[in-house]
Amino acid sequence: MNEKLKIKGNKVKVFDGFWENDKIAVIMILLILYYSIGGNTRSVELRKIAFILDSIKKEAKISKLSTLLSSPWEISEGLRKRVILAHETGLLYIQDNKGNISFTLTSDGINFVQQIENDKILPDLAASIKLWAKAVSVKQLKNQQLIW
Repeated sequence: MNEKLKIKGNKVKVFDGFWENDKIAVIMILLILYYSIGGNTRSVELRKIAFILDSIKKEAKISKLSTLLSSPWEISEGLRKRVILAHETGLLYIQDNKGNISFTLTSDGINFVQQIENDKILPDLAASIKLWAKAVSVKQLKNQQLIW
């Protein structure tokens, strides 16, 4: 069990596949919701989820937040599919408040995220998501250009 991990083939393609994995993406969405909800915040808008996912995928630093906010960023093609996948599995709930769509965790979703935290699954990714979820507010994202 103490053997070194050997990655054969194109390492960039292997790690790109990690980001395209639906299960990992759903876990990331749930973590964003979990760390963003608290205090007066009861749900999270799609733009915040997309911004955080895009920032983490680009491995951006929080110190560059103002630069990231001043330039257009994109919502990945598969994000809608992954949100629907999480909704269909009963992990998140989609809310519509006067045409403004936002998301919140169900009790199953909360239990799932707490189990991920307790078992320390993807600890580096969870820590990064936690930092971004606290650093970015929806108010900051209101005037940003979105590329669909």
